[in-house]
Amino acid sequence: MKKIIGLVLWLIAFAIPFRFAILDTEDLLGPDGTVNNVKGLFSFVALLALLFTGYALIDSASPKPGSEEHGH
Repeated sequence: MKKIIGLVLWLIAFAIPFRFAILDTEDLLGPDGTVNNVKGLFSFVALLALLFTGYALIDSASPKPGSEEHGH
């Protein structure tokens, strides 16, 4: 179940539009010359959080070496 949730989080992370995060900065210039890219910052932080959370869930779902019974 953890692996499925992790994969869904990865799909959501890559569904976040990257245009606001890093690619399109021309529409962000304000009338006074400042750049306001809060939407891009939130998109980027959400992407990183979802990627790392998904990785942690997928990694914790896989069996660890030496965790199975040894048959002694």
